Amino acid sequence: MQTVDQNRVRVWQALSTLFLDTESDDATFSHTARVVLETGYSRPEIHNILWGEVFPVLKANLRSIAGEWAGWPDEWLLEHLRPCEKAVSMPRGMIAREIDRCWKEVENRLLPDWNHEQKRDIDA
Repeated sequence: MQTVDQNRVRVWQALSTLFLDTESDDATFSHTARVVLETGYSRPEIHNILWGEVFPVLKANLRSIAGEWAGWPDEWLLEHLRPCEKAVSMPRGMIAREIDRCWKEVENRLLPDWNHEQKRDIDA
């Protein structure tokens, strides 16, 4: 099993809730936002983790008739997800649009400082 920073696993776990075969709600979005803030990843890093690491593996769950609804153990995530260091773009398609909608709900719950801080990083 690969060695991955525990903060990355926490982010994988939080972002993976957006891919469950359940309806995401305010509690889901708020919890995900809290984890993002606690782990200290920047906006570009979270973007790459979501679209380059979590999405490629877990999108299939949203296509499944009997998708996972309880969540994935850390061991499963460590076995199937890989850190992606290169910049990635948001994929296209219906599932990507739904995940983007959910991510926007998460972003709305992030502290304004997180978005402002990341804007300075991007502009630099």
